[in-house]
Amino acid sequence: MNDLVVETNGLTKRYGKRAVVDRLDLRVERGQIYGFLGLNGAGKTTTIRMLMGLIHPSAGSAQLFGRSVPAERMQVMRRVGALVESPSYYAHLSGRDNLKIVATLLDVPDRRIGEVLEIVRLTDDAKRKAGDYSLGMKQRLGIAAALIGSPDLVVLDEPTNGLDPAGIHEIRDLIRRMPREHGITVLVSSHLLAEIDQMATSVGVIHGGRLIFQGRIEELRARSRGHVRVETDRPADALAAVSGLGVKLTEEGDALVLDSTSPADAANVVRALVARDIGVFRVEERRLSLEDIFLELTREAGAA
Repeated sequence: MNDLVVETNGLTKRYGKRAVVDRLDLRVERGQIYGFLGLNGAGKTTTIRMLMGLIHPSAGSAQLFGRSVPAERMQVMRRVGALVESPSYYAHLSGRDNLKIVATLLDVPDRRIGEVLEIVRLTDDAKRKAGDYSLGMKQRLGIAAALIGSPDLVVLDEPTNGLDPAGIHEIRDLIRRMPREHGITVLVSSHLLAEIDQMATSVGVIHGGRLIFQGRIEELRARSRGHVRVETDRPADALAAVSGLGVKLTEEGDALVLDSTSPADAANVVRALVARDIGVFRVEERRLSLEDIFLELTREAGAA
């Protein structure tokens, strides 16, 4: 059985001579929360629109549940719920009545309205006009509309964009519950790595229309290599003093940078310096943040 819910091969979209999406090979497995990460303008929304069959690719192919999109779009879209860009709603209607319209279009029973309102925690506000909702509530209403057809895949494009911290927390918690409680695979796009890190199990990084990283979130975290910085009063003498220790050190301003976070290596360096009467002011471990890794990836891709 093929566990790939989303698969693209060489997926490309050109406008004129410019490739907005360039030979993309996405792999989203069943049960994953796949974080689709990229700066604004990287090609995320264009990719999602091709996956939804809303625009046609210039080259390559896309498959959902093993079926070609857009050729077999009608066969797969009932299994997909999506919130692309801003949620659509009728401001003068209640949240429940907005969902009633979607339920009618999808020919699902009214009881499903109550179920999705419960999932997105809008039950108590179901009778209020959608136009009076906060931005976070409107996002949750949009997600409820995406869920009403009991999809196997939910696609969310920048779902936390513009939300306050409380709204971001609500959406993040909702997304994390989808695979665990409802068996839904989630593809969620964002330009914020910190957001993706807190909810995704796998991640694809897109830059300039090209996929520059794809793998489990742990693989991205593993790139967060660390080092120890030893500040001293005589860095040039300090570098000579530790040259025979068999550790990789570089001089950086008034400090030595040890390409390791091993406590034993750091202790050996400090002992060697103290033995030579070289003052040690500070020993500090530093690691690249995930944001640093993201920026490093995009810089490398831009220079390639």
